Amino acid sequence: MHKFFLSRGDSHMNVKHVDFLLTFKCSAECQHCSYKAGPRRTGYINSKDSSQYLEELTNIQPLQSVWVHGGEPFLYYDCLEHIIKKAKGLGIPRRGVITNSFWAKDEKIAKKKLRELKDCGLTALTFSADFFHQEFVPLENVRNALKSAVGIGFDNTSVDSYFVNDVTSYNYFNQFTKKNLELLEETDGVEFHRFPMRVEGRGITLTEYITLKPDIPLGKCPVPFWIEGNLQNPETIEIDSEGNVTLCPGISIGNTNMQSLTKIIKDYDVEKHSILSIIWKEGPIGLLKIAKEHGFQQTQQYANECHLCYKLRNFLQPVYPYSLVPKECYL
Repeated sequence: MHKFFLSRGDSHMNVKHVDFLLTFKCSAECQHCSYKAGPRRTGYINSKDSSQYLEELTNIQPLQSVWVHGGEPFLYYDCLEHIIKKAKGLGIPRRGVITNSFWAKDEKIAKKKLRELKDCGLTALTFSADFFHQEFVPLENVRNALKSAVGIGFDNTSVDSYFVNDVTSYNYFNQFTKKNLELLEETDGVEFHRFPMRVEGRGITLTEYITLKPDIPLGKCPVPFWIEGNLQNPETIEIDSEGNVTLCPGISIGNTNMQSLTKIIKDYDVEKHSILSIIWKEGPIGLLKIAKEHGFQQTQQYANECHLCYKLRNFLQPVYPYSLVPKECYL
């Protein structure tokens, strides 16, 4: 296949990583979920589309990693396998999946599935484990998956946990999570990552447990850690099952059902995006001016810039229906 690498003058994006939100369907319905994933959601990225995306991206420039998550990617196991195989065939060195381990009911099942995925080319695994996930998935499932992954041997095996307010805050959610992590930490060869919960999506309902600032946050956009780079030149994109190409949850830079992924990447210009241009120049506070023009009334306090940004985008979603998607991110 002929490759046409875009020069720096052709594009503002230097995409090194792609995350596939394989589906928004999930065995869990976590209270903190940015995308409001759950059992009632439908749709997934089929094998044909995922192949097309990967081929387009690797034609633009070499990718360093592909991650598959959701929702829960193991609900569409064949599609998950296909993406990993395709990424390996295209020479993408790091190929990972994020899962809640609902499928790992015993070690025999866990070993079988993870061995299959390693044989397909999976190099990294991240398991979600915290109060939110353990409302729906027994901790024993996570332990089964962790032990199996370590025994099989991947380049990296990790556990991601989300905490309410911040990782040091004392509350019921965090104490539950810490006790569970003590049990999981008995497994050697596992990295443990702790993150403060983002106040967006369903997480907005947990603000009573969040420390709110007396003044409106005036800072710049704290770009999500997984993006790398910055809004002007992001190194990571996410593609969801509806064709949305997103940076931060709920902010789309294009949809593959309307134009090719190559064109979306090539045409990206933060200064021309209806929402990101404002956030890039002024920070989330810049959206407040527009929201007030449309009747927004500030009646609450906010935890940080992300919380403010989400509340304003939630209000403005009907005004910017193509930029502020997927719609289910918003209340």
